[in-house]
Amino acid sequence: MALRSGHGQGRGRPHIEVLPPDELPAATGAKSVRPDRGSDGRFLRGNTAARARRLRAGPLGGAGGIDSTSDVFKPFASWGRRYGAHRRRELAAAHGGEISAGVGALVESAALALASARYLQNQGAAIGDAELLKRASALAAEARQNELAAWELAAREAKARSSSRRTALDRVRERAAGRLNEHTESDSEK
Repeated sequence: MALRSGHGQGRGRPHIEVLPPDELPAATGAKSVRPDRGSDGRFLRGNTAARARRLRAGPLGGAGGIDSTSDVFKPFASWGRRYGAHRRRELAAAHGGEISAGVGALVESAALALASARYLQNQGAAIGDAELLKRASALAAEARQNELAAWELAAREAKARSSSRRTALDRVRERAAGRLNEHTESDSEK
């Protein structure tokens, strides 16, 4: 987020604004990524698989979920949950197979905003209320911004992960090279 000076009718009044994707700060690989496996290839204590199993916030962050919504909104909330899950899978596939909790939260916010936008659009169109349609449009724009931020954050985190994480194949190659060097040195001593 950044503090920006106002423009147009809001000239001179500062406001807080989400940074555009190209202005987000770069992720720091050493601070944002912790290796999941030790040098022997086994999982380390506190790996992401173990953490993911422990974290169970519930539907939509544990704040009641679909069951506590009105009957009219339930189909939209259900669609939003499916959309959010699908989008998280897409982002994970596009960015190295995993996403962080921060990216997931941005996607969930986008999905909920989009579901709410579709609900308001449906209601506004049914009764001819231009104000509801205007709110629906604003929520759809908010969803788009959250999607952009999620994509950018996932891309930066994937870049940080790839630069700081060795693959299992890299470790096998290093061990094989070390063993080959040991054998070469012992042969040259004879």
